[in-house]
Amino acid sequence: MLAKYAPLYEQNHDLFGWLRIDGTVIDYPVMHTPTDPEKYLHTNFNREYSFGGIPFIDANCSADSDNLLIYGHNMLDGSMFRTLLKYQQKDFWQRNPVISFNTLYEEQEYEVVAAFYDKVYKKSDTNFKFYQFYDTSDQSSFDEAMAYYREHALYDTGVTAQCGDLFLTLVTCAYQTENGRFVVVARKK
Repeated sequence: MLAKYAPLYEQNHDLFGWLRIDGTVIDYPVMHTPTDPEKYLHTNFNREYSFGGIPFIDANCSADSDNLLIYGHNMLDGSMFRTLLKYQQKDFWQRNPVISFNTLYEEQEYEVVAAFYDKVYKKSDTNFKFYQFYDTSDQSSFDEAMAYYREHALYDTGVTAQCGDLFLTLVTCAYQTENGRFVVVARKK
C-alpha cells in the first residue's frame, strides 16, 4: 500500500483510491462497497450522513476491472462532481487532458478520450449502455464502446485506445433529459 493512503485506509477500509482533476474541486477519496453499492451516495468518508456523499466505484467493478466507473453527485454548491461538467468545453479539456486516479497501491494517470451526455436506459433497451461496459478486452464490446464514444463525444480529443486498455469512467447526473448523465471516459497512460 502507498504510504500516503495507509492512515486513511486505517480510518475507513472502504477506501479504494484518490481522484484528482486539475482545474476542478475534484480532489476526493473514492470508496468501494460491492455488497452495499450505494452506501456512499449520502454518506461521507467518516461514515456520517452527507447529502453530497462521496465518489464511489460501481459495485460491479473490482481492482482488476478494465474499466473503473466512478459516480459522484452533481452538487449545486459546486462540490463533488459538479465541476466535471467543465469537460463540456473543449478549451477546458485542452488545459486539463489528464485525470489522476490513484489506487491504494499505484499512482495512475488517465487521458480523456471523450466527454458526452447520456442517460440511464430502461433494462429492455438494447442499445449500448456506457455503465455496463466493464471488459475492454472483448474486441466486439470494445469496438461498440469506441464507436459510441466517438458518436456522442462533444468534441474530438484525438486520444485513441486499443482493445485491452484500462479505462476510467466518471459519471454525474445531468438534466438534459430524464435520468440524464454527464460522462467523461479516460484511458490509462
